[in-house]
Order: sequence, then structure tokens, then C-alpha cells
Amino acid sequence: MKKILIFIAAMLTTMTVAAQTLSVQVGNVTYLFPAAQTGEMTYADGTTLTIMNKVFALSDITSIAVSETEVTDNLVAIAYNGTSATVTVAGNVAQYVEPTVSGAYVSINQSNTDAVDGDEITYQLSGTSSDGQFALSGAYKCTVSLAGVNLTCASDAAINITNKKRIQISAKKGTENTLADGSNGSQKGCIYSKGQIQLQGNGTLNVVGNTAHAIKSADYISVKNLTLNINGSVGDGINCNGYFQMKSGTVTIKGTGDEGIQCDLDGTTYTGETADHEDEDTGNIYIDGGTLSITTTAAGAKGLKADSIAYVNGGTLTFNCSGNVDTSDASDPSYVAAISAGKFVQNGGTITATIKGVAGRGVKAYDIVTNGGELTIANSATPTTISNDVKGAKGLKALNVALNAGTINITMSGNASKAIRCGDGTQTTSGGGWGGMGGSTKWSNVTGSYTQGLSDGTGPTLTINQTGSSYNSSSAKGIKAICAVKIYGGQTEVYTKSTGGEGLESKTSIDIQGGKHYFQCYDDCINSAGKIFFNGGVTVCYSNGNDAVDSNAGTTGAITIGDGVVFAYTTKGAPEEGLDCDNNSYIQITGKGIGISAGANQGGGGGGGRPGGGWGGNSSSGYTISNAQQGYAFVTNTISYTTGRYYTLADASGKNLVTYSFAGNCSSSLALFTATGMVKNSDYNVKFSTSAPTDATTVWHGLYLGSSAQGTNSVTSFVAQ
Repeated sequence: MKKILIFIAAMLTTMTVAAQTLSVQVGNVTYLFPAAQTGEMTYADGTTLTIMNKVFALSDITSIAVSETEVTDNLVAIAYNGTSATVTVAGNVAQYVEPTVSGAYVSINQSNTDAVDGDEITYQLSGTSSDGQFALSGAYKCTVSLAGVNLTCASDAAINITNKKRIQISAKKGTENTLADGSNGSQKGCIYSKGQIQLQGNGTLNVVGNTAHAIKSADYISVKNLTLNINGSVGDGINCNGYFQMKSGTVTIKGTGDEGIQCDLDGTTYTGETADHEDEDTGNIYIDGGTLSITTTAAGAKGLKADSIAYVNGGTLTFNCSGNVDTSDASDPSYVAAISAGKFVQNGGTITATIKGVAGRGVKAYDIVTNGGELTIANSATPTTISNDVKGAKGLKALNVALNAGTINITMSGNASKAIRCGDGTQTTSGGGWGGMGGSTKWSNVTGSYTQGLSDGTGPTLTINQTGSSYNSSSAKGIKAICAVKIYGGQTEVYTKSTGGEGLESKTSIDIQGGKHYFQCYDDCINSAGKIFFNGGVTVCYSNGNDAVDSNAGTTGAITIGDGVVFAYTTKGAPEEGLDCDNNSYIQITGKGIGISAGANQGGGGGGGRPGGGWGGNSSSGYTISNAQQGYAFVTNTISYTTGRYYTLADASGKNLVTYSFAGNCSSSLALFTATGMVKNSDYNVKFSTSAPTDATTVWHGLYLGSSAQGTNSVTSFVAQ
């Protein structure tokens, strides 16, 4: 004992003089005690040595040495080297750390670190092993620093943290780190934590999950600055509870067997979003910034899947999703989608989604809300039939859709696809239909809503290109709403190319109150089983295969022109009309708007009907609109409209009421004219010129409003009713 005391005394003297470091090695673990911190060392009973409250059994000590090694407080460094690993522990945290090393498997139990100047321990991983692990237990926050580590665990998670506290996993700047786990294990992820995971750092982290998920937390996960590449997983790329937040950085996910990122409600009580997400349990996903790219190919897989709300507030998101329908649950087939959530809200950022496979969706939710940002969907998914029901691709699918703002571009090429599909209800079909064609379809118990724009007239820029065709009697459409449609503002362009390809269809009603809207469609541009209102805004409808505007309400007010502007024409010829509502007398003029239509004459009066419209009869009452608030006229003589000409409706003094032009040659045998300032029993004429007005205050797809231009070549004239 005397010799040991002399040895320790000599070391203390040397350390005091040279300000060096005392290294105590126990197997593959080395503890570093700086002289300035060591203080009094206690030797007791000939069996233990206590340094900075760390008690060593002398029988466990491999060596004790004095060196000039620099020590970083709070740091535990783990270095992997093939089948072995070494652990180096800073003296100020030695009493809180109990490492166990077996080959390249490192397990650490961490106790209370509150006394470490309110700081936390950092575990720094470096080196390479094809059969190793970092495991951590305890109940205190810490940081796992990845400093150039390449680690594969053959039978478990590469990083396995059973500590339920917040864990920062940080990739050091300039380093590339790769983690993989073994296949056929029982682990939940290559990186697993019972507590929260904050993924951060300015380095790169590559992860592969060969048994389940790539990264799994039983609590929330956040990402900041990090370059994260998930290069494959049997399950989800990232799976967590509580909430997921991406603040910045670059995340790339591919090769997943299920979702790209999935977040579930942790408990049974939804807390709602909390300040700084403190103690939040929502199942929400927040994308606030950074660059996110997700590729999925598995059946029914989603890019983002949120139990509750998926928010996109910023950043750049790219999705490439393909795959078959997942029919493992026959009662609830699952379709691939870029984003699936209880509610989807886009406030900013840029989303680009490319959807392929079978009946895939761009965004699927109970509620879809856009308040800003850019959303681009290109969907070429093919249709399928499940339980005798045609399932086509969807761009946006929800019960409730509110497109308040933003730039939205949807391109659909799959047969039977719908760019936007919303609302729900009970559908019943009866009868054989007109001429034995089809039957009468009605909807009851209708729920849901479609709104576009805000009451101040502002709104999104919505562009839809639909090139799909019909499939098993299911048509491809631009917007299909079972529910009522209300358009308050914004700018819309919808293009369709095939039979049945309607631009905007509602099984309930359509009310346009503001904005500018253009529909160029093979089939009906606007179709409603109920009433259609043009109460505001500017709407142009051009059909080359059916009616331009078609209401099947079958009652007075089926088509109502209030203070809005509608220019509706078809180049198809008989029996298709510009404005079709079974009986021209059903049209109502309740305001001071503008209505110009051109198309075939179906006869005007009441009588039988056909699918999508009515032949009407020949009663003169069919050309009379009761209680019109301004002058109007139905012109039944043939007018040959030609592209490249600009037609001006003017009063007897030559005052321009409206100028219009056509995208295709149109032979009209039934035209409605009504415009602001038209007076009953006054004379009006239509003349054309070959020069477009240059002084119009509003120019929109062939409509020129507010111009003083006059036509020079007579077309027709009439007396207003």
C-alpha cells in the first residue's frame, strides 16, 4: 500500500507541476482527468481509487498514465475499428457514465448530468465497423455527434437509445456518416429512440433500415441543417409520434417499403399545436423550410402521411410516387399519394409531385386548404376497377377543398382521372335515360364544400390540363364536386381533351362571385345538376364537343346572370348550346352583368330532355326571361363567327358595351345578348373589326371590357326585350 501511495503522490506532483492529464484505462475505456480539475484523489481499503467522484476498482484498472492529452469537457468519444471499439471519457462526466464494450458493441448507461454546469454529455462516434452498435440508456438529455462514422449493426439498431429524453443526433460539418442495421431483426429502426430525436448538423448522414424503419422515434422528430439521405428501408423512411418538423437542411428518401415520412398521434388526446411545440401531441407534420425529396414505389405508399395535419409553410418539396393499389385490406384499399393527411394546409413553399402507377393521388385529405406557395402535380396514374367501382387517379381529393391563395398547376393524363375531386353523398341511378342511354343519377345526403378565393376577390392561380379519356363509363374531368361550388376570386384555367371531359362539374350548384376563369373543354365547360350563378367575376367557356354551360336544375334560375360576366360558346354545332338549361326562359338576369352566348338552337321551350341538357320545344315563351333587370335578346338567326375577328356589341350611338373574339370558328343559331346598360326596346348591333382593342381595362381569353373600340363590319342587330 505504501508503494501505491507513493506512486499516486508522485503522479499528483507531476500533474500539478506540468498541468497534465491523468489517463485511467479500464479495458477499452479510457478516462481523462485534467490536473486542473482533479483535486483530491481518494485511495481506500486497498481496493478502490476515487477521482472526481468516479470510483474505480483497482482490479479493473488496466493502466494509469500521465500525458499531455487535451480534454474536452462533457465529451465521450467512441471510435470504431473493425471488430473493436474504444471509449474515451472526459473526467468531468466520468461519474455519470457507465460504458460497456464488447467487440464493437458499445453500451452506455447515463445517470444525472444536472450537476455538469447545466450542460449535457456529447457522445462522439467515429470510425468503421461492419458489426457494431451504439446503445444508450438512462433518463437525461444528450447529444450524439457523428464525426465520420460508418457503422452497421448485424442484428439490431445501429443506434439504439432507450433514454426517453430529447436526443440530438448531429452530423459534424464536413463529415459523411453511414448507418445500417441488420435484416430479420426485431428492432424498429436503424436509428431508434424512445425519446425525441433532433436531427441536425452541417454534415451528411446516410441511413438504411433493413428490418423496419430507417429512423424511428417513439416521440417527435425534427430536422435542421442536416443533409440526410435515407437510401432504403423495409418500412417507413422516418416514423415518429407526436409531431414531425423539418426546419431546414436537405432530406432525400428513397427505396422505402412503405411511407416516406409517417407521423402518428402518440396518445389518445390531441393537444393541438402548442407554443414552440412544447409537449405537443398532434400527429402533425410541419415542413417549414429546407429541401425534401421523396421517392416511393411500394403499393399504397405515401410520401408524407400525417395522422392529423400536414403543414407546408416553406421549403422545396419534390415527390415521385408510383406503385399499385394496396388491397391487403379489401374493405379499405390504399392508393399511392404524395401527401396523405387528415388535413393538408399549404401556406408557402414549393411542392412538385409526380404520380404514376395505379389510381394514385397527388394530395389526399379530409380537408385541403391552400393559403400560398406553389403546388404542381403531374399525375399519369392509370385507372383500375375494385368491387365493380372504377378508381381513377386524383390530383387533389378531399371532402372539403378551400383554395384560398397560391399557384396551383395540375396535369392529369390518366383515363377516368379527376384533377380535383371533393364532396360526397349517396348516389342512386334509375331508369334507362334518354333514348335508352344511361339512366337518371341523383345524389342525396351531400356533404363537403368547394371554395376558391376569398370574399375580397383575391384567390389562387389555378391551372388544370386534363388529357385523360373515359374508362368503363367513368369520364376524366377537371374539377368534380359532389357538393356545392363557390368561387369568390382568383384566376382559373381548365383544359380538357376528351369525351366526358368536363371542366367544372357540381352535383349540387355552382356560384361564381369573383375572379377570372377560363374553360376550354371538349365536353361541358361548366355543368351542374343544380343551379349555376354568375354573380361576379369574368368567366369564359369554350367547348368544342358539347355545351359550354349546362344546368340540369330544370327550374327558373337554372342559369342566373347577376353582376358577373359570362362569355359561353360551343363550336360543336347542333344540338349543343352556349347556355343550356333545358328551357331558355329558365335563365334569369338579376343584376347588371354581361352575358354573351353562341351555339346551336335546341328550340328554346319546355319539353323532353336528354342527358346533360334538354331539346326543349318551340314555344315562344322559351325566348322570354321574366323580371330581367336589364335589356336582353335571344338572336336566332345564324351568325357565323370567325377567329381573328373582334366583335363589338354596341348601342345605337356606337357605345361599346363589350368586345369578344373566338378561339374557334363558331356557327351560332341561338345567341343570348345582355350587357350593362342595355335597355328594353332599344336598338343594338354587333359589328366586327380585325384589330384587337388596345384600350380595354380587362382582357381575358377573348373578352375585352371597358374599351371604346367600334366594329366596322355589320354582323347582326336586334331590339332588346
